Amino acid sequence: MKNRMISMAVCLLIAGQLVQAKNLPEKINEKDTIEVEFGDKGKILIQVESKEDLEALKAYDINSMLNDIEVPSKDEMKSSEKVILQDNQGTKYLKDTLEKEEFSELENEFEDSGDDNGKSEGKSDYNYERKARRFSGGKTDFVSGMDFGINNFLENGQYPDANNEQYSVRPWGSWYVALMPTWQTHIAGVFAIDYGAGISWYNYKFQDPRTRLVEGVDGVVFDQWDVNMQSSKSKLTVAHLNAHFVPMLDFGYRTSTKTYDDGFVQKKTRYRRNGLRIGAGGYIGNRIDSYQKLVWRETGHKSKLRERDNFYLENLRYGARFILGYGEVDIFVNYDLSTVFAKNKGPELNSITFGLSF
Repeated sequence: MKNRMISMAVCLLIAGQLVQAKNLPEKINEKDTIEVEFGDKGKILIQVESKEDLEALKAYDINSMLNDIEVPSKDEMKSSEKVILQDNQGTKYLKDTLEKEEFSELENEFEDSGDDNGKSEGKSDYNYERKARRFSGGKTDFVSGMDFGINNFLENGQYPDANNEQYSVRPWGSWYVALMPTWQTHIAGVFAIDYGAGISWYNYKFQDPRTRLVEGVDGVVFDQWDVNMQSSKSKLTVAHLNAHFVPMLDFGYRTSTKTYDDGFVQKKTRYRRNGLRIGAGGYIGNRIDSYQKLVWRETGHKSKLRERDNFYLENLRYGARFILGYGEVDIFVNYDLSTVFAKNKGPELNSITFGLSF
């Protein structure tokens, strides 16, 4: 009898909800009855007028309805006992409504966690930890894209023109150009890493415009073109693919802290390129092209000759890089620890470059 009364109550409830949700007329003349059996004697009777009503029923949570039914004792139960659940809006037992309520309760538990252990007294034992989030571009910033400077040779710590060597170069006109996209990653405090990769061109403009590189059997020889030629420029150009890695101290980082009501402390870091920065590191590269160029005048006409060869140049380039900067510009110094020419194939020269990074 008890199971039967529950079944009748649920049937009445479902029918009432369907009428309210679908705005059906109060009197329904013809109904189809669906009977669902469970247990030994339990039944649920569902009365619907159409297939659409049955589809609408799927949007409701039957278990929530049953949980709200207060079943009277056997002595109090009458044959005509009815159980009515009030739901004026017709949405209380919809599955979407219940899911939103559960999410809202869970969200409130997170917001109410207030002690040092991230637990809310008397509400939840869930250990909720607020995650710190960085802002203003995160840890990595793009800092430069181009190097421009001047080249020269060092031989035993001296410039070759001190001994009037044939391979002496003119600093002004011996340009160094590098397309070098560079990024900077903040590590901690003022410590950061400056790194990048790209392509560079060494241009060595010789002091004597008649200087010529001749590739012999035993190595490269610095000779002269025809002395009667009215030469105006002679230079050697070497291109490399490079990568650099420079640890540095950058005083443009500013760190502040924020303490929340629950005691959680969040550190926030901003970066502005208006502080002093200094760093020292290294670079490595590989030669991809090289040529010598001669410009002269003959019978009043300007002529050019470009001779592409390796000239016993060292393929692997590596060295030390120093950076000193402020604002949007860095001063850099590159010193090649590798020699310009292969061992015993030419003068033992090391390239040195001074310039600016923009």
